[in-house]
Amino acid sequence: MSWITVYVRGRSGADADVEKNLDQAKFRYMRGSSTEKGFWLYWIDKPENLRAFKKAIGSKTVFKYRLKFFTNVEEFIESKHNEQLTESYTPNESV
Repeated sequence: MSWITVYVRGRSGADADVEKNLDQAKFRYMRGSSTEKGFWLYWIDKPENLRAFKKAIGSKTVFKYRLKFFTNVEEFIESKHNEQLTESYTPNESV
């Protein structure tokens, strides 16, 4: 069995709803640990693709917590860096 890593970012409190939905859908996954707020790590079975993972979580949960999914650490770090750059602009600068 081979697993792929999925990095998930979103608003606080999403992890409980995500895991509840995954368990109800009987989706196979392993939970990783993180020390960062708003960041979660999951391993999913390779035949189960990212689309099936998102469907198991559910669209309401994805949109409620503004979840973003990444399959490699480079994309995750780049998105985090871009988000920090966007937040550093003043409202007049970002226009």
